[in-house]
Amino acid sequence: MPEIVDALAELDRVLADRPLKVGHDFSAATRCLVAWRDALTERWREAGAEQERRALERVNAALSVIVGGQYPLGQVPWPAIERVRHDLGALASEEAGQAVTPAGNSSQTTRS
Repeated sequence: MPEIVDALAELDRVLADRPLKVGHDFSAATRCLVAWRDALTERWREAGAEQERRALERVNAALSVIVGGQYPLGQVPWPAIERVRHDLGALASEEAGQAVTPAGNSSQTTRS
C-alpha cells in the first residue's frame, strides 16, 4: 500500500526537520495519514474484520497526535510524534506480514 510508505516517509521527514512552527512537513504527513486511514476504512467496510478496525483506530490515534503537533498549544510534542512513528512502523510491518502468503500454499491444485 503506497499510502503506508508515503505516511512513514513524511513522518520521518517531520522528525528529521523538527520544524518549530507549522509547515508543509506536517501537512504532507497528515495528508498521507488520511489516505492510509481512508484505505483502511474501505477495507474495513468490505471485510468487516476486527483486525482492520483495530488498524483504523491506530491510524486515527496517530492522526490526532500529528494534528496536535502541527498546532500545539505549547511546544511540539516530539516524544509523542516519535512514539506514533514507531507504532505506525509496527502497524505497517503487521500489514505487510498479512499481505504475504506462503509459497506453494494455493487453494488450487494442478494434476498432470
